[in-house]
Amino acid sequence: MENTKADVQTKAEGKKEIDTEVILQYREYEVNMDDVTERVKAHYFAKGYKEDSIENMQIYVKPEDFTAYYVINDGVVGKVNLF
Repeated sequence: MENTKADVQTKAEGKKEIDTEVILQYREYEVNMDDVTERVKAHYFAKGYKEDSIENMQIYVKPEDFTAYYVINDGVVGKVNLF
């Protein structure tokens, strides 16, 4: 039996969102990755950028340097402490 477009949409709407928490552990340290993302955003905004200006964001976590490096909107770069 084939699913109609309405059936597929109804099933998709009924799916439960999973609450996920990602924790990075390195040596005796640990950090919630949501907190790192918020630190990156705060650092970006402290540079004078507006809150609604983020179109894309990449965060590169390098625990051995205790640093998260970021690129926002394919051009704004920076770094924040992980721990």
